[in-house]
Amino acid sequence: MRFDSADPDLWRSVLERAPDLVMVSDFASGRILSLNPAGIRLVGLRDAADAHARTTAEFLTDAGLAQTPVVEAELARHGHWEGISELRHFGTGAPIPVSVSTFTVCDGEAGPAVIATIARDRRDRPTQDRRFRKALESTAHRAREQHALAELGQLAVDAHLDTLLPAAVDAAATLIGVQCASISRITDTGDALEVLAYRGQPPTPHAFAAGPASQPGYAVATGEIVICPNRERETRFATTTMAGRGLRSGISVPIGDAAGWGVLTVHSARPRDYTDRDVAFLRAVAAVLSAAIGRIDAETRVRHQSLHDPLTGLPNRTAAYRRITAALHTAHRDRTLLALLLVDLDDFKIVNDSLGHAHGDAALIRLARRLAGAVRPADTVARLGGDEFVLVCEDIGTADAATVLADRITTALRTPDHSTGTPVPLRASIGIAVSDPTCTAEELIRRADLAMYRAKSTGAGGHALYHPDDRDSYDADRVLRMSTDLRTALDNDQLTLLYQPIFDLRRGAVTAVEALARWAHPTLGSISRTEFVAVAERTGLIGPLGSWALRTACRQAAAWHPTDVGIRVDVSTVQLRDRAFADQVADILADTGLPAHRLGLEISETASASVTTHTVAALTALHELGVVLLLDHLGTGHGPLGYLIRYPIFDSLKIDRSYITALPGRRPEAVVTAFTTIARAYDTTVIGDGVETRAQLDTLHACGCDFAQGSYLAEPAAAGTVAALLRPQS
Repeated sequence: MRFDSADPDLWRSVLERAPDLVMVSDFASGRILSLNPAGIRLVGLRDAADAHARTTAEFLTDAGLAQTPVVEAELARHGHWEGISELRHFGTGAPIPVSVSTFTVCDGEAGPAVIATIARDRRDRPTQDRRFRKALESTAHRAREQHALAELGQLAVDAHLDTLLPAAVDAAATLIGVQCASISRITDTGDALEVLAYRGQPPTPHAFAAGPASQPGYAVATGEIVICPNRERETRFATTTMAGRGLRSGISVPIGDAAGWGVLTVHSARPRDYTDRDVAFLRAVAAVLSAAIGRIDAETRVRHQSLHDPLTGLPNRTAAYRRITAALHTAHRDRTLLALLLVDLDDFKIVNDSLGHAHGDAALIRLARRLAGAVRPADTVARLGGDEFVLVCEDIGTADAATVLADRITTALRTPDHSTGTPVPLRASIGIAVSDPTCTAEELIRRADLAMYRAKSTGAGGHALYHPDDRDSYDADRVLRMSTDLRTALDNDQLTLLYQPIFDLRRGAVTAVEALARWAHPTLGSISRTEFVAVAERTGLIGPLGSWALRTACRQAAAWHPTDVGIRVDVSTVQLRDRAFADQVADILADTGLPAHRLGLEISETASASVTTHTVAALTALHELGVVLLLDHLGTGHGPLGYLIRYPIFDSLKIDRSYITALPGRRPEAVVTAFTTIARAYDTTVIGDGVETRAQLDTLHACGCDFAQGSYLAEPAAAGTVAALLRPQS
């Protein structure tokens, strides 16, 4: 008789008589394809059909399932795995320790098709079984630890401490297997640790003693992990609290950096030698808490910075408007009066110009301090920006009480502060508005603004209570509407630039063009540049407006190719004080492809006189970038010579049109000649602005002026029209 190794009946007979479990399952789904009789008996199934209705995962206990990631990884990497695992009996649920050999069987190039598993019952080996069970329990415990840490890690990403801390003490108490766990933090006074979260037997502690008077206090004081196996042998710290609560041992793990945020503590009712694994798990929990606390602290700092003025530390405009809205809601609900005091420092520019911006900043800080000292503790003092502050006073009682407060503020400001080294008295104009049952937050702010405008009109250092007649003296509606519409115009690209050529008086050729912003309002008509720029400066839109003009002008100048004609753009003081302004200019030049030497930035003499370290740094960076700097409106500011001596970085001086309009004439000609002489001394060129007649042009030329612009030479025009003037020079 010939032996046929491929005979399926032969192998079926072998499998049916095998004493060990032999199982074949689908690789992809885990569905049981075949289970021999020994396997059916081992796990307590009824028959083969019962087995085919199940998957391999159903055969395993929790401890066995904890191994599946390792088994699957080995099968994927090597195609086989051998080790010990734990099956469950389907009838009784009892665990069945087994030795396992499992391997994949491939279907040609299609990859693994089935998994074959051989398992041998190990219940008749008690010593090995105990070792095996301990290993499985350790694996399962480690899996539970990893799961708990993963859940805590997810909470650390976005949860608040009141959610994270209870979850952390629950995990610590459960997985360490102790009677209680707590998280505590040192109080502001430093004499105790406040319990923030607790899980365990009553009574719930509210605080632990600081320092060596308790185990948590000792851990915070030393910054080290403190393990106490038995309080009866403890000498490092007092154990009175532990004894009073029936606790015998514990671990305290500091939370946070070296300064110490708090401490995680577990306590047991019995003496215990804690393992390295216990300590490692608690350290991991503390590390998760530290990360979460760092995230929350960073968010708190960012939130505080976003709502507070960096110079004075007071709430900023955003925070003030939120406070006003909330306070007005309370006033309407409780039928009380809310007073709003808008405070604007008088002649602040003179302080800056005469004493410098360091003294100006000191004056603002002093004003903030005195405002805060003049109001009630529950009132809010905020800085809206620049030299403008607002006081929000809830439940003021009467309008007269608000007026008395304004009197108290103006009196306090008049008293010089000799501790500053510059005992200059301050004066501020204050506008007062008191709420009524129908008043909105916007209306209340507008009323205070109108009252402040009237206070300024009557002289510096006064105050005024809002009166309906104030509307006649200041068109706040127009300013408010324009500020809203200007933002919309910027967002929807509804503004335009016109370009006015600047001519070289010696060659008669266009050497540069100045970009001039224009706004055709859909209902108000053409808005003068002076008006909408003033609105932009008042409402915080000057930065976006300036960036739009600069980018648009550079993009257009780059399109005029080939030509070396420059583009000139006005720059505001707000832009110059922006630390990132020079980088923004560099980015715009890179984006548009315009060479730096073709861009000229015109800075008014008044703005340049309000110099700070930030503006000097910005101008220096722009100069080093290769951008042309022009001092505009020469003759209208304060002390340009001193500025030129200290910062000789301007390439050109632009004489204000008021001097050009007066030409010709003996005195104006002498002034223009003096300007050109100054320019030559500092190796700069001179531009005459606002030339309207031939006589003015000839006089400028005779006085030594280098360049000129004005309606006589060329009106501001669209880019296409200007391109025609530039084309012959290409």
